[in-house]
Amino acid sequence: MAAAIHTPSVEATVTVRVSQAAAGDLVAGARAQIERIDGLSVEELEIAGLRPGLNDTTVEAVATLAVDEEAVRAAELGADEAVVADRVRERLADGFGVDPERVERVDPPD
Repeated sequence: MAAAIHTPSVEATVTVRVSQAAAGDLVAGARAQIERIDGLSVEELEIAGLRPGLNDTTVEAVATLAVDEEAVRAAELGADEAVVADRVRERLADGFGVDPERVERVDPPD
């Protein structure tokens, strides 16, 4: 019997700089900027605020993110919710144009 693979999710409040030249709307631009970060994919994204700028728009958003295998392994090895959230926070902070304000795990391990 195969074990089910469960991808942990986190909810993050982030500030994202979206270029004026980005394709699509601000949600698509913010999603694309976050998904440029290795190991993260956006499940849901909701715009919470905007600050227009000369070359870009600063978008404040709340996003639900699926994380990659490294975080899955950490969860399987019994890492608590804070460890997974910290790993995602570090990745977001390392991403260009993305500033994490709050990151927390939304689906505790079974």
